[in-house]
Amino acid sequence: MKIAIIGGGVTGLSAAWELQQRGIEFILLEASDRWGGKVVSSKLELPDGARFLVEGGPDTLITRKPEAWDLATELGLLDQATNPGSETRGTFVLDNASLHPIPVSPSLFFSTPLLTPRGKLRLLAEPFQPARRDDEDESLADFVRRRLGQEALDKFIGPVLGGIYNTDPETQSIMVSSPIMREMEKDGGGLFAGALKRMLRKKKRRAPFAFVSFKNGLQALTDELARQLTGDLRLNSRVEKVTRDGSGYRVLIADGNSIYADGVIFATLANQTSSMIRELAPEASGRLDAICHQNIGTLSLVYGESDVPKEPYVSGLMIPRREKRMIDAVTFTSRKTPERSTAGYAVVRVFIGGGAPQMVDFSDEQLLEATQKELGELLGIRATPQIWTAFRWQNGFPQAEVGHLKRIDEIETLLPANLALAGSSYRGIAVPDCIRQGREAARKLSA
Repeated sequence: MKIAIIGGGVTGLSAAWELQQRGIEFILLEASDRWGGKVVSSKLELPDGARFLVEGGPDTLITRKPEAWDLATELGLLDQATNPGSETRGTFVLDNASLHPIPVSPSLFFSTPLLTPRGKLRLLAEPFQPARRDDEDESLADFVRRRLGQEALDKFIGPVLGGIYNTDPETQSIMVSSPIMREMEKDGGGLFAGALKRMLRKKKRRAPFAFVSFKNGLQALTDELARQLTGDLRLNSRVEKVTRDGSGYRVLIADGNSIYADGVIFATLANQTSSMIRELAPEASGRLDAICHQNIGTLSLVYGESDVPKEPYVSGLMIPRREKRMIDAVTFTSRKTPERSTAGYAVVRVFIGGGAPQMVDFSDEQLLEATQKELGELLGIRATPQIWTAFRWQNGFPQAEVGHLKRIDEIETLLPANLALAGSSYRGIAVPDCIRQGREAARKLSA
């Protein structure tokens, strides 16, 4: 048996790793000139020798989902694992053009002007709300509204969730984005009770901390995967389409070459997969094409520490779309992970693409100008960065709307035999979700 894997991000690399463990021949095809997809770590350096490690995409892995930790263990990467912590001090939300700390402590909760007294009482009444115990989907907004109230949704939970998933909580599927919240409700009758129940029966965690990264950035994981794979790995190999060839498939590459495979794993976004199977499975192609994908991008900008106001102490800023800003969120990576930056400098990471999708298509000059204007107005940072870099993905961030998992189930019934879908467009967008899907697809086709 020979399996073709299309897409060399973390999903495709994980699928290849699983096939290699099972002794199955594979060929891994990646359209770009590098492995890893949105997992990309970059090093910046100033003439004075100051150095900075920045992430283009995800910057930490949650170990509650064990797939990334387990894979790092198999690859022998644990000696490079670092604990980035989960410090929430200094995280703010923008509300009516003003910055407010997210109320993560009792003192902040009772003193915050974000919520009215009525809103605070509604949130505290969460344990007394009726529990939903079915498995039907709903939006993130509907869930938060049911459990915690409209004010909590509008003022801080909605902005946080919307910022994490770069989406509108009113349409985003909770069963894809945060199924653990529904599990807690189903298991414990509510979020507070569910969390307490989990704490009391908590098993020893495989990882020693809740979040993990690596000394040289998350790209260390995908780099090590690519290094240890021994199959046929090809960069700059964009697949144009997949057709039937006897009992298997013919994979046609843009350079004119083609390969035969007994099965194919599409570790690509749904909008990319759609074009490859248009002739092979037109109905499935159309359904995949209907899945919405948004622009997304990040910038990392390096300033002198004195260029950044000391007060308020901001480590992160979530920006609701109702604020009509050009940027979606800000993280001070030099404050959260100071070991990645030379002392005396401030590294600011800015997220774009949600509130103003057009920014991802801006030229470098336009992008820097728009970002500097936002940072100046919101955080008082008016200096020009000493060095900066941007990462852009047009139509690169899938939107899992309510009913998404059911739609994927239906699409898979429309695919011919020995074709599998895996990756962020399908059953979870986080890196551990993608690893799980890649390995499951490999097991499915090699069974």
